[in-house]
Amino acid sequence: MKFLSKFHSILIFAFFLILALGIYQSNINHSLFFTINSFHNLLPVKFWEFINLLAYRKYLILQVLLLVITFLWKRDKLLNVIALIMAYFIVFAALKMFFGEARPYIALDPNSFYWLNMYEDAAKSAYQSFPSGHVGNMAVFAFAISSMFFDKSKLLQFLMLLLVLVTGITRICTGWHWPLDVIASGLIGYLLVKICLSINLDKANLRNKC
Repeated sequence: MKFLSKFHSILIFAFFLILALGIYQSNINHSLFFTINSFHNLLPVKFWEFINLLAYRKYLILQVLLLVITFLWKRDKLLNVIALIMAYFIVFAALKMFFGEARPYIALDPNSFYWLNMYEDAAKSAYQSFPSGHVGNMAVFAFAISSMFFDKSKLLQFLMLLLVLVTGITRICTGWHWPLDVIASGLIGYLLVKICLSINLDKANLRNKC
């Protein structure tokens, strides 16, 4: 069963990786952005605002929640989670600086699509589109929770994946990111979780080895 669960995760990861490569190779990033962004009116503005606020790393909502949950119910993984959160901030900040990608409201006419400008500094982050900090933040939270607590429940794993997908759609529907940004961010967040949670940082085990 554990092998099947890992195989299932690999298939999902491979699907989104192929999707990202397909978007990049076919050069449909902009056209796909317009298509997804046009669906913004399917849900209330308050919904988009809530997701943007929840996943905004500046407010540390998901980081604090992940630390509290880990401390209460999975204390042996607390050091791993701390390392994971630190890795998230470092990796995403470094990638944003390295790529310096223009956001949709810079590359396109802001009047040609829906743009919800709240909470964030549009001028300061104008060239920080890739990767999406919001999606990466939610991916780290959701995949960490899924890995530590829901490894035996396909339904709960799916709900965690759905949280990441909804965050990605939100970032496109509110005009802040390209489709490639959000897909890549989910993949990066997943890899960070797998790497950081697999490292043996349990204090007791480390003392025994010494």
